[in-house]
Amino acid sequence: MAPYLIWDWNGTLLNDVDASVSALNRMLTERGLPTITRDFYRAHFRFPVRPVYTELGMDPDREWEKICIDFHDYLAAAPQAVRPDAVTALTLARDHGLGQSILSALRQDLLLRDTGKAGVQAFFDEIYGVDNLDGATKLSRGHDLLAALKERIAGHPLYFIGDTLHDAEVGRALGATPVLVDGGHQTADRLLAAGYHVAASLCDAVRFVLTRPL
Repeated sequence: MAPYLIWDWNGTLLNDVDASVSALNRMLTERGLPTITRDFYRAHFRFPVRPVYTELGMDPDREWEKICIDFHDYLAAAPQAVRPDAVTALTLARDHGLGQSILSALRQDLLLRDTGKAGVQAFFDEIYGVDNLDGATKLSRGHDLLAALKERIAGHPLYFIGDTLHDAEVGRALGATPVLVDGGHQTADRLLAAGYHVAASLCDAVRFVLTRPL
């Protein structure tokens, strides 16, 4: 049976790394803290995100709600778009009969807003985000997604395509084979060091799935 794909959104389909660095640097500047580079960000970003803010000199214990709101407000104000090959990859998967859904750590209303702006919602059976801005985990929502997809995925090999070690961990916890993509929120070196397959592009990730034995 044809594989089924669960996609991450931020950093995977959505190319928002530069926007994230811009948002963080705006927050750091407002607090009189040193700014960071794109390379530093990709070498240090991880889930849950709260400790990352502490390492940058912010005080999540005192202003966690403001940190979350500021980041997402500034992220939305920064230029961002889906990766150049996102639509091609999604079309390739669809044309080969692969079902597709999204599982994201982004709050549900923001996820629907952003996927709507990108014009890609029609590719997916389900689009699942979380109910908060904490950037902690999406595993619980992943189980909800599997329950919603129960009939669609029965007997189908399941793959999770993402850009971070957390995506791989969530994928494995859900019984999916992780396929990670370079160019997102974590460097390829970090992903490869953990032993995961890392594709150079979204299309390469889909092609990798298509060549796997059923």
